[in-house]
Amino acid sequence: MKVLENIYLIPSSVNTYLIEREAYCVLIDTGMSKSAKKIIKTIKTYCPDKPLKGIMITHAHQDHIAGLETLGQLYGAEVVSHKEERDYIMNIRKLPAIEGLVGIMLRMFQFLSPSSGYTVDQIVTDREVAFELKVYHLPGHTPGTIAFEDIQTRALFCGDIINTNQKGSKILPPSKTFALDYEQALKASKQMFQLSKPSVILPGHGKPILNPSEAIKTYLEEYS
Repeated sequence: MKVLENIYLIPSSVNTYLIEREAYCVLIDTGMSKSAKKIIKTIKTYCPDKPLKGIMITHAHQDHIAGLETLGQLYGAEVVSHKEERDYIMNIRKLPAIEGLVGIMLRMFQFLSPSSGYTVDQIVTDREVAFELKVYHLPGHTPGTIAFEDIQTRALFCGDIINTNQKGSKILPPSKTFALDYEQALKASKQMFQLSKPSVILPGHGKPILNPSEAIKTYLEEYS
């Protein structure tokens, strides 16, 4: 699905996004392993003659990185993350455990779907630009959660620091269930909209918001 002239949404259990540049393309997150076929098809359809140069990771939850095993080997793209997320992606360390039943379920999932880790090739920091994407470090959902703003179009790729509804009309706060520190994540989400004035909002879960100014205003008022 084309969101903007150079940005394609690849929906699954997690939204992934393909950005087409003049000489290359970039992927935001990978989804689960089963998403790899759909991503490969999208690249072949829209960027058949352009190399996949970068895979930008918003955070290390398995539903956002499991496709790295297939896509990283196939394309040899640089995997980019924040330094606070690197060790989790590479499976050098485990993310801090979430309490309660959800935490137990996540640990069972990790046990049943073990990862040997994925190489991170480039570390980015807050406000740095990589592959024409400005980085915002927004901890809380995970320690190294980041969002990316396309400097060409001002499209904002939010990962899980916010969610949206299924109509693409309302911004929802970060998940209390999956955030390591919900209050920190909520604060970071509001900070993101103070730093960025996006043309479109592209979440990890939910529908894109194509004209977000009113939705941002409502969100900041509701969660101030």
